[in-house]
Amino acid sequence: MVRCILRPTSRYSRPSRRLALLSLPLLALIVGCSEPNPLGRRPIQGQITLNGKPVDYGSIQFSPEDPDHGVSSGAMIENGRYHTKVTDGLPPGSYKVMITSPDRGKVEKVEGPPGDERSFAVERIPKKYNLQSTLKIEVPKGRGPHTADFALD
Repeated sequence: MVRCILRPTSRYSRPSRRLALLSLPLLALIVGCSEPNPLGRRPIQGQITLNGKPVDYGSIQFSPEDPDHGVSSGAMIENGRYHTKVTDGLPPGSYKVMITSPDRGKVEKVEGPPGDERSFAVERIPKKYNLQSTLKIEVPKGRGPHTADFALD
């Protein structure tokens, strides 16, 4: 009778273990020291009022003044306030601001090509703050949230 005993080959296991053990500190160094916010984004927060009253719902968008440099971002407006997370925040720079808040109770029909009639909610915010916006903010370098309040009339 022949007995067959299978033994795991350790010829490659010891060097592999050594390599793994040696690479763990290097991996920890790379992951631990990487820049979590390479663009220097800052969360943006603030209040938005229209004729002295908080805008109950809507959205705010930020677009870089120089479209070739920078990032766009935005947030929802709830009860007159908005805020972005750091990951959705803005790097230092100049930004155009567009604020919208459609009136859910008013609908406007817009005619297109024959057979293509569409309905849109009527915008409550004047065009000078959205489609023809002149609003701007400057986000300075720094840490922590940057506050930008907008009192619209």
